[in-house]
Amino acid sequence: MSAPRISPWWLVPPTLLFALNITVILLSSATTPKNGVYRTSVVAGALVSTLVLGGYAVLAARLGSDDARAALALRRPQDARRAARLALAAVALITAVSVALEPVLHGDRRQGLTPTRQPHGHEWAVLGAALVVLVVVVPLCEELLFRGLFYNALGRYAVPGSAAAFALAHGIPGVLIQVAVAGLALAEVRRRTDSLWPGVGVHAAVNLLGIVAALATT
Repeated sequence: MSAPRISPWWLVPPTLLFALNITVILLSSATTPKNGVYRTSVVAGALVSTLVLGGYAVLAARLGSDDARAALALRRPQDARRAARLALAAVALITAVSVALEPVLHGDRRQGLTPTRQPHGHEWAVLGAALVVLVVVVPLCEELLFRGLFYNALGRYAVPGSAAAFALAHGIPGVLIQVAVAGLALAEVRRRTDSLWPGVGVHAAVNLLGIVAALATT
């Protein structure tokens, strides 16, 4: 199904922001705090930054096209069963790559979000809020930006281009391979289903599995 194209110029601000972020990370000597899902400031920061990115994608689609919903592929997949199979395959692939590379690259530890111990006291409430942010808000907003705005604006380079932007946005070299693979898988799901929603489901499932697995093994 054809969708109204958004000008690639809309990609300049977020791309510059991602480049600045990764430059700061590479030049910084600060240690990443652990157990970010128990820290209110980390969860709040993730919520605000993600809402800004998702909001920007919606704004760009509304101002840059005649049909924002079509431009962002906010429609049901035509074949729900096929979309479900593709989504399950993507979750399995992303999870397998992350599990295989974690002992070598320590990507989860470098991000500082996943728990390395059980929560205590008020940390349970913060963890609950983190689950809402990381399993609901982040998947929706990041998919709107990368498999919505970037995918649409990049045309024939949509799959590799949106995956590269997704990897760049995470900014941490230790997770570059895992995130690039995830970006490619999510973009391929978007291409084959012509819908943003299966990718949102994949993204949410991967984030939830990562947190649950970390809690179960601490």
